[in-house]
Amino acid sequence: MNKLVIEHFAKQLNTDQETLYKAVEALEKSSGKQNVLEKFYEENKDKIEKAVTNFGLSTPTAEELHEAIKKNIVELDTRLFDLLEQPVCTNNEGCQNLISAVLALHTERTGFFIKRKVAEELLAENPPENIMKALDYRMVSEMLEKEDLFEIYAALRFMEPKEWLNGQYIAAYKKLRPEDFEIRPIEIRVLERKKWAEVAEKFVTKKLHSMSHLKEMGIIFVVPVEEHKQAMTLYLFAMTLHYLDEVNLYSKYFQYHTKHPDFADKLVSAIRGEVPEIEAVGDDPYKWLIIQRYLRKENKNDPRLAVQHINPESLYHRSSSRTLIKLSRVAPSFNIEAWEHTNYVAADFPAKDGGMGLVDLNFMDSVMSVLNDLDYKDYYAYHFHESLWNKIFIEYFSVETLEDLVIRYLDQGVFDLNKEFKK
Repeated sequence: MNKLVIEHFAKQLNTDQETLYKAVEALEKSSGKQNVLEKFYEENKDKIEKAVTNFGLSTPTAEELHEAIKKNIVELDTRLFDLLEQPVCTNNEGCQNLISAVLALHTERTGFFIKRKVAEELLAENPPENIMKALDYRMVSEMLEKEDLFEIYAALRFMEPKEWLNGQYIAAYKKLRPEDFEIRPIEIRVLERKKWAEVAEKFVTKKLHSMSHLKEMGIIFVVPVEEHKQAMTLYLFAMTLHYLDEVNLYSKYFQYHTKHPDFADKLVSAIRGEVPEIEAVGDDPYKWLIIQRYLRKENKNDPRLAVQHINPESLYHRSSSRTLIKLSRVAPSFNIEAWEHTNYVAADFPAKDGGMGLVDLNFMDSVMSVLNDLDYKDYYAYHFHESLWNKIFIEYFSVETLEDLVIRYLDQGVFDLNKEFKK
């Protein structure tokens, strides 16, 4: 195994070389493949060179490349905005028009979700007091007669106390059975900003963006923004695709576990986004964590990020990037060539402070950095790190294998290569 290659990727993954070396060695023995990482390293070098050229640069500094990336994102956003007939998502109509365009490109639009009647019963048994007070209702029954059920559920996560949600409300899911679920279309809601003002404020503050979902209900929702920012169209387009794929995968997870007696416990664990502690893998490089949240957003030094793992969140962004590439094939003005298969690509460039600065080509990191107007030193990198861990695993096995392992082992948060791929 090439020491330079291990050193290169260990630095990008914020892990030590020995951990990565042992993890890759386990992948090689389990898959029977050799020199995969070395080939991957050379391919990434070519992609960096191609991207730099496409951005009109030759030997840029880290700051110059970052500015070129931002400029390219703004240009792509403008082209997509025009291509979709300028859907301004500052109101419900504009958001709906943009989402409709995305739905036309997505084939899997149904899933396995909690029945409407059961969802209503859960609310009746556990009245959401903050929502009822904000909407001026005394009885849940009256609220459900006059309000959209899915809007109420979208507001739950941001208007009710976290202690109530994770304690009383989500705990009520533990009584759910497979027959409380049904196959139905994924629902998308645009919340009226004036009506849901408190939700909008808390939501955007917490999430740093204006879109989210409830996987157990099969709901994706958007809060219209106050102003149309740069990269907003690209962001909403990509994130709608992302959430459609995420809701779809969790639907498969729910269906797969209907045959298990502890179905409800597995349901609750997935909804809470539980991740096991690092002790789950210990010193065994054949054991991989499944990290179903972006832990780096919570603590970039979380030790679980430095051990071998896969991340389903990153898998959904992979799919959205591929859809954007497909769109560019039929709309030449939307040239996304520089971003083709680069979510896991990064390189060091000379920085103005005299050192070296890492610049990644993860599309969502770049879009969200522009959306939130971040400088080079503050730009997002959490999508990139998870994409790279996923890609290394995929290089030895496949996307299908990764997804299968997520569905089967998400509730455990860990899987063992020795048990899965005995040679």
